[in-house]
Amino acid sequence: MNHKNDIGRYENRFPRTMSEYIYSSLKEAILNNEFKPNQRINEKEIAERFHVSRTPVREAVLRLASESFIRIDSYRRAVVKEISYEELKEIMEVLAALDTLAISLAIDTISPREVSKLEKLTEKMATVCNLKTVDKFMQANAEFHNELWKSVPNGFLREVLYLVRDKKERCAYTRLIVLKSPGFLQRSISHHWELLKAIKKRDKDKLRMLIVEHHHLLVETDDLGRKNDPPAIREI
Repeated sequence: MNHKNDIGRYENRFPRTMSEYIYSSLKEAILNNEFKPNQRINEKEIAERFHVSRTPVREAVLRLASESFIRIDSYRRAVVKEISYEELKEIMEVLAALDTLAISLAIDTISPREVSKLEKLTEKMATVCNLKTVDKFMQANAEFHNELWKSVPNGFLREVLYLVRDKKERCAYTRLIVLKSPGFLQRSISHHWELLKAIKKRDKDKLRMLIVEHHHLLVETDDLGRKNDPPAIREI
């Protein structure tokens, strides 16, 4: 069975109903920070925007709430959920565990052409490895991991990886940690070169070790910074 030609059995499905379409649109808006943390989602306005009744909007909101993108407050209003620093640490732990399994499976199926794409993306990251281009670096980093996950032959695992990744990317702390830790970008790009080297050698044991270190790099960098920061900065 050719898993790579599965046309995204899970992650690339086109919306089949209006509720799914609204869900996808709202989720994308949250991920792109068009809806800010703690901002209310006005179901009536959303329904008017899409020219539908409030029923499919409510269905979409409840689905996003079940995935922790939205919370329902005590007045039954939908509000964009803010991810705390502690939640970010938990997300990174889960992402490290999932990605360890993913890379163990991907390394058996990844092609030379796909390895070449990963190398080009690593080179791309190296060219934007500074604080002035941090957003471009983070985008290239996401492209690197997306490309690697395409080689994972387990569609459900890919779906879960993308869900966890989306939660991480909408956490405001992620960008803040990078901006206040100038050495993080250099450590990150060094990790990517090491990952690429191990992928070329198809060294599973090395890859498992590196991928765990890689995902813990973000919170370890911030934990170290918090120990050295004055109290006012720790409260950011």
